[in-house]
Amino acid sequence: MNAPPRTPADAAEPADPPIYTSAYELSARIRNKELSAVEVTEAVLARLEAVNPRLHAVVAVRAEGALADARAADALPPEERGPLHGVPFTVKDANESADLPVAYGSRPFTGYKPGFESESVARLRRAGGILVGSTNMPEFGLRITTDNRAFPATRNPWNTDYSPAGSSGGAAAAVAAGIAPLALAADGAGSVRAPASACGVVGLKPTRGRTSWAPASQEQWAGYVVNGPVARTVRDTALMLDVLAGPVVGEPYGLPATPSGTFPAACDRPPGRLRVAYTCTPPHGAVVPEVREVFERAVPAFEALGVEVVEAAPDLGGLLDPLLTVIAANVAAMVRGVPPEHLAELEAATLDIALHGERLGAVDYCAAIAAAQNRAAEVLRFWTRYDVLLTPTLTVLPPPLGAAPAGAGFQERWREYADWLAFTYPFNITGQPALSLPAGRAADGLPVGVQLVGAPGAEAELLGLAAAFERAHPWADERPRLG
Repeated sequence: MNAPPRTPADAAEPADPPIYTSAYELSARIRNKELSAVEVTEAVLARLEAVNPRLHAVVAVRAEGALADARAADALPPEERGPLHGVPFTVKDANESADLPVAYGSRPFTGYKPGFESESVARLRRAGGILVGSTNMPEFGLRITTDNRAFPATRNPWNTDYSPAGSSGGAAAAVAAGIAPLALAADGAGSVRAPASACGVVGLKPTRGRTSWAPASQEQWAGYVVNGPVARTVRDTALMLDVLAGPVVGEPYGLPATPSGTFPAACDRPPGRLRVAYTCTPPHGAVVPEVREVFERAVPAFEALGVEVVEAAPDLGGLLDPLLTVIAANVAAMVRGVPPEHLAELEAATLDIALHGERLGAVDYCAAIAAAQNRAAEVLRFWTRYDVLLTPTLTVLPPPLGAAPAGAGFQERWREYADWLAFTYPFNITGQPALSLPAGRAADGLPVGVQLVGAPGAEAELLGLAAAFERAHPWADERPRLG
């Protein structure tokens, strides 16, 4: 989909070290007593107060609780300090916390207090992270733009006339705007990677089972949804993944634990002689010229890192129809949990998906799962010949605020969304790790990301290659002007 002309982005704003310092460096500076956790948290909360009224990235804030946690962190002896000691972070409005309401982007759930904490949130806090708030998302994560009936639409920090994409748009916008260096997000069809691309930050969808979804009442989209980190740098992404990774007893896809420090250490190793395949041809839809131009500049930049770069691609066809069946069935199950008197508060598009799901039978669902598994096995054979696949992340630039597919029904709307996400959703079904990193900006200044896809379990390989690219083409000093 070709977006309309855009106005030039604002110039980068001046550095503000407490805000834009990386999580990795913040933790070190707090340990060395160059900064206190309270100072950092106060700076983040001040930034949130200053820019969130324009962005609407954060929908719930725990200012007093965050400051209390920061004071407690400063009082801890050195031997009790974790790898994220004193580092502020946000969580997506789909990740439950004992200290924040969670709405799942849905008006009927506004103000809901779950009374428990998801394992991923708990791990970040046990590692010393300071939870400051939750970030916006579309209702149940069902759109690629971050707007809903519960909260104001989230805006892209680089140009507030545009969306940060979705569904983790609030998370990516908050990180890009300096509200916090780290954000916990979730990705079911590109929901971490798409907004990371749109906001000029790093977003990782880990291997299925690498991070926990517990506690949960159901498998999210047949296991296609995975919690993942959003950060401004590759090393921060690796640091956050290191904390999040590890199995929980009873989860169906849990992977064995990795030794502590595995993922940050990967950022220091040269990528070696990896075989990197690349393609700018999606399985359906088309890549807009602005994205293609940035991608074509990125390909030789990867080759300059000493890796072997070859134009090649797996056949990613045949995965969309099974995905749409799985989404519809899962949304129908979620909507059944909404009290009848609140059904009218759901968005029409959500109800449309749920009605489609209600019409499906068990045979339809089982056939979709089987078809997806069979196609996924065929796709994965590509990684027996290549180590990494390089693609654009999104096929389009960040959409204007209010942009929506023209289709009247669920299937039609989602096929257009799928054109935007043509390079991302297949790897939720195959379960592979996929990482979006900034590769440049279009002529109008809006960010464009590229995606690295690895074999199952190969997060360290992806992080090492991404870190090498970041060293050669740094982006962390480029910041949107928000005042």
